[in-house]
Amino acid sequence: MSKPDRPNILLILTDQHRLSAVGACGQTPCRTPNIDRLAQEGCRFETAYTVCPVCSPARATIMTGLYPHQHGICSNVHNLGSSVHELPDSPDLLSRRLRDAGYRSGYSGKWHLGTDKRRAFAGPNRPSLPKDVGFEGQNFPGHGGGGFNYPEYQQHLAAGGFTHEVVRDSGRSYAACCNGITFGTLSGPVESAVPYFLADHTIGLINTFRKSDSPFFIWHNFWGPHGPFYAPREFYELYRDVHIPEWPNYRWEAAESNGPHQVKLHPQRHELSWDDWAEAVRYYYAFTSLIDAQVGRIVDHLKATGLIENTVIIFAADHGETIGSHGGLTDKGWHHFEEIQRIPFIVRPQGSSGRRGTVRQEWASVLDLYPTVLDLACPGVGLADSPGRSVMPLVRGENVPWRDSVFIEFNGVNSLATSAVTARKGGIKYGWNCSSWDELYDLDRDPWEMTNVARDPAYADRLREMQSLVADWMQETGYPGRGMYVQSRMDGCHK
Repeated sequence: MSKPDRPNILLILTDQHRLSAVGACGQTPCRTPNIDRLAQEGCRFETAYTVCPVCSPARATIMTGLYPHQHGICSNVHNLGSSVHELPDSPDLLSRRLRDAGYRSGYSGKWHLGTDKRRAFAGPNRPSLPKDVGFEGQNFPGHGGGGFNYPEYQQHLAAGGFTHEVVRDSGRSYAACCNGITFGTLSGPVESAVPYFLADHTIGLINTFRKSDSPFFIWHNFWGPHGPFYAPREFYELYRDVHIPEWPNYRWEAAESNGPHQVKLHPQRHELSWDDWAEAVRYYYAFTSLIDAQVGRIVDHLKATGLIENTVIIFAADHGETIGSHGGLTDKGWHHFEEIQRIPFIVRPQGSSGRRGTVRQEWASVLDLYPTVLDLACPGVGLADSPGRSVMPLVRGENVPWRDSVFIEFNGVNSLATSAVTARKGGIKYGWNCSSWDELYDLDRDPWEMTNVARDPAYADRLREMQSLVADWMQETGYPGRGMYVQSRMDGCHK
């Protein structure tokens, strides 16, 4: 068992998890008692953001501590728009730095930072999987499409006498993107579901690592609640008769306006009613509650083994989900809205350390996960090259100087490329679109981002302030194309 001054670290990451699907983050029909318990026993960050509302870039930031334009995985790997398609091994990777600090690192679930391809884009490809960069555990290539077809999961089904069968009995279907993501109930019990399979694996890693004298880091990655939204019937039944209120921005009048968001508007949105979207949300929440139950299994195992006294648990998501908000948007990317940019971010300290049930208002970011983990594993080690910061002083209740703004970039997804940057400072959010008009939202007055005030003369000074803020961030972080940004925005174009 690890030494008391060397905490074990469990990072639980969900995929495409909007805040309305976390009970601790506000009033919602979604039931997440186990995630809520982590917040009650730890510290929740109210204003936490992704660095990019796309899977691979956000996950690579966790591994490198860098913005996507700095580490090069700018879109999903092997998509047009990504500069790097397999996570390069390096002494600075989180897993390698933890190894140097004496940790054993375990991995469960979705990777999406490399593949097992030997050729790509008409040339050789060097695969990069978890075991190639210092992890023990699962080694699934690519994004996995929910994990249903991987041999290990199929073996899990066979060992339990289960099948993976989806029953679409709601009478409605929902295409979340051009790939036709759907929802449905699983015919088997909870033990047959992918999240249960992943929790089993992480529990097995815990049992293996606890026999070692070394502390451990385990990165547990769920494939959900990213679509398809599949859950056993018992979880759907939690929501079958539950009223799902309209998103306050569902009837967004600007939905038909020209802008990058058009890429993600549902093609049949005019034929869909809110009842159709509400049924999709029920399945999304059912999937989330299934995941929450598996979070509870893992945490309860840590408590049953006594390891909870020396284990820090971090819960976060790579980005959010739209599922009908803003006039029928689907999936993620192609806009600057909170639904895809805000994320849950919770830290539960080990044992009795830290303050409990606190909420911090400071800007937190996926960018902070890398320095936070390393601060826990090897405190005092300099991280001058990382633009993120450890949140542990805030978790401990310390009053420390902190950033006054947060930045999110988007470079395209699904082999459509672009450049966009979001900046949030105070109640103002600014969105730069490389090939469209600027966007500016006053979230104090307009929390659901219904009105773009970038052309409102009353906000001219705030617009210039935010444009300068983004220009400075580009300069500090080496964002490519800063010169064109300054020329087009600061000279008065595209306002």
